Amino acid sequence: MDVLLVDDNPLMQQLISRFLGEFGYRVGLAGLASDAVTIARQSPPALFMIDMHLPDLDGPDALAALRKLPGCSATPAIAISGLSEEELRHMPINDFNEYLVKPIELDTLYAAVARHVGPQFARTVGAG
Repeated sequence: MDVLLVDDNPLMQQLISRFLGEFGYRVGLAGLASDAVTIARQSPPALFMIDMHLPDLDGPDALAALRKLPGCSATPAIAISGLSEEELRHMPINDFNEYLVKPIELDTLYAAVARHVGPQFARTVGAG
């Protein structure tokens, strides 16, 4: 698996997984941090994408739990959220490699994933 997306919003899961799938990325989905731990334990991903507010843990706590797993201690992570800059100042996000603000621009999403996992197919977003 290339990317493990941890987001409790089914629409975001569908949008991101389909979009990245078009470029050949294999995306695993989890709606809870606890589900993400189970999935990552079985198949460590190359990248974590984690929503900052999950029903069971905040994003930083979810990342800490995931990075304790074998093979995941150095896995890069992208935080995704609709938090304002003021709210973000009160959230410990230093362990994340990047932070993307919802709604996420698709070009920005692809560029962030490609930076950490490597580009899959050379294709411009929106090109047919």
